[in-house]
Amino acid sequence: MNSLKSILKLGIVLFAVFTLAACSIHKKGKINKKPNILFIITDDQGYADYSAYGGAPDVHTPHLDNLAKNGVRFTNAYVSMSVCSPSRMAMLTGRQQQRWGVYNYGANFPDSEITLAEQLKANGYQTGMVGKTHYGPVTGPGHKGFPTSHGFDYFFGKEGGTMDYIRHKASDREGFTTKMANHLGIGPFWNNDEQVDLEGYSTDIILDKSLQYIDDNKDNPFFLMVSFNAVHLFTHQIPEDGLKTMGLNIVPDWAPATGDWDAYLEWYVNTVGPNTPEGRPRYLYHLNKLDNAIGALSNKLKESGIEDNTIVLFISDNGGSPRTYADNSPLKGNKYILEEGGIRVPFVMSWPNHLPEGHVYKQTVSGMDIYPTLHAALNINLPEKKLDGKNLMPYITGKNQNNPHEWLFWTGFHLTGEPLVYGDPNGALARHDRTYNGDNTGWAVRFQNWKLRYQGRSDTYELYNLDTDISEKNNLADQHPELVKKMTKGFFDWHEEIKKDHKNYQLPESSEF
Repeated sequence: MNSLKSILKLGIVLFAVFTLAACSIHKKGKINKKPNILFIITDDQGYADYSAYGGAPDVHTPHLDNLAKNGVRFTNAYVSMSVCSPSRMAMLTGRQQQRWGVYNYGANFPDSEITLAEQLKANGYQTGMVGKTHYGPVTGPGHKGFPTSHGFDYFFGKEGGTMDYIRHKASDREGFTTKMANHLGIGPFWNNDEQVDLEGYSTDIILDKSLQYIDDNKDNPFFLMVSFNAVHLFTHQIPEDGLKTMGLNIVPDWAPATGDWDAYLEWYVNTVGPNTPEGRPRYLYHLNKLDNAIGALSNKLKESGIEDNTIVLFISDNGGSPRTYADNSPLKGNKYILEEGGIRVPFVMSWPNHLPEGHVYKQTVSGMDIYPTLHAALNINLPEKKLDGKNLMPYITGKNQNNPHEWLFWTGFHLTGEPLVYGDPNGALARHDRTYNGDNTGWAVRFQNWKLRYQGRSDTYELYNLDTDISEKNNLADQHPELVKKMTKGFFDWHEEIKKDHKNYQLPESSEF
């Protein structure tokens, strides 16, 4: 009898120990549950503005480097377009945005597209987005481009392509036309369907709201998309304490009383690169603040005990902009055009105990691959859609030694190559467009290690071997006419297939302004 009592007591004690242990594990966020997803997107970050990618001499990004050290760094990663809005849409859907007629700015999210957030929400995830959207026009809640209309339970941020770094109150919009204020990204933040006034620097605000989201959801599987507006223009905007520390003067912002839209464009052209005083140091201020924010996010995962159960992805939406003094070396070109500097981007993915640490993956990948890769990692069924992205899991784990994308295709803003006609060839709009620093027409193809670039306005072809010429300096088109022919046919075959989908969509206008 005493023996039986002892056994019962021991059983009770063991049960209590295991219960306490389970509770402890739960409190630390290490319970065996679906992995969390932290998806970080930066805005117009230069390829050399990341130390792990070789880095410019004036760049120091220790926290970004730790992401690469703890995961997989992709050296041949591309986005689907050389500007923000289309490439972001492609990442959220796993599909080329040209399928619904998007070739430029002015893009819209069709109701029929199924986003990553919608998929994860349907599979038990809390879904949150903090920061910049740019999935369509500035409309407010109810439009498909608004995050809570395409799968996000929680949204804190602003719409549109530009987010002011400092002016975040409704009163800051006074005196501006709606068009001007929206284009500058001035005004309050959306907190789901309510607008709130805030003071502070946008990167700090985005970070604080992201950290709070992790705190609030660490005990449940979550998908958090953190979309920084750094290092997008207008990088002359720096908080007063930052200017004082750096010994820099204030660059005046646009004052609406000084003129109309044409005068605003004149200010725009005269304020951004190459006309910003101390332009590169100002850019680096925002880059350093961004890097510190990434470090804070990484520390939050660790402190919350969920680091080992979180998939972290980091990518820039396109190449660095010449208007902000970004550095894309050794790549040629920049945002807005289809040279490597406009479409090849830093991309890192980590998942402790599932993906190799410190691994450099050199095959061709795309931001569109994020969509099917996460579906595979989470064992979620894909929607019945034609996807252009590929599941990267078997490739980066070494199970598949092939190239995920033997072919990739890009379209420029104006496929015909016909030059734009300006009322004033020396006016602000014409000078604005010249800051693209290249031909934004035509198209491009990557086939294996080869890159074919068709320059629309000059009707010329350029062929580069990217294995030996990452900077696109040695045009080999005349030496390989059959390859040029093959890749040209590949582009037009692809584009004809893409255009079959156009009948299902109302095509948006293509204009930044």
